[in-house]
Amino acid sequence: MTNRKIVAGAAGLALVASGGVAAVGASGSSDSAETAATNLAVVKQKHTFEMRRNRFIKDGLRFDKDVYAVNSGGTLRVVNNKASEGPHTVSIVKKSDRPDNIQEVFNCEVCNAMFEAHGATDDEKPPRFPFVEDGKGQKDPSNFDKPGDSGLTGPQKGDSFEVPVTAPAGSTRWFVCAVHPWMQAKLRVE
Repeated sequence: MTNRKIVAGAAGLALVASGGVAAVGASGSSDSAETAATNLAVVKQKHTFEMRRNRFIKDGLRFDKDVYAVNSGGTLRVVNNKASEGPHTVSIVKKSDRPDNIQEVFNCEVCNAMFEAHGATDDEKPPRFPFVEDGKGQKDPSNFDKPGDSGLTGPQKGDSFEVPVTAPAGSTRWFVCAVHPWMQAKLRVE
């Protein structure tokens, strides 16, 4: 499954999964007072490009923070705030399953499993399920508490989803965007 195919397929899913919710968030990228837990954590993206002729292109697409904090029982809202860079997933994975190098990014096993669970196929149809809970696709928001839970935004700016965070207080969850596996962050549950 190529990332382009899930992008094309998610356009139709956006009609089902998008909420068009306005996002409010704070910037920052460390485990600090800026990431104090609340009942709502908002995940957005940042994006920069850099190019040097005959040298490289650097794609700076990433989550806007490295660490998000939310109270157990709170809500995680994921907003696609870049017009041409969606869709995005927030997929909880084991810390050891996060891609660590370029080969793992372009052959991300846990990402491929998430695509399959979301019901994405090679025929560029929209994924069948906007949410995945415990590795199984579903139409309703999953309880975000363990690896195998995922949500998918639509491709348009403003497309979003919300999920309840049911992981216990004091726990940490790691997540990746299965479409852009270098996008990785941590969720601290308080």
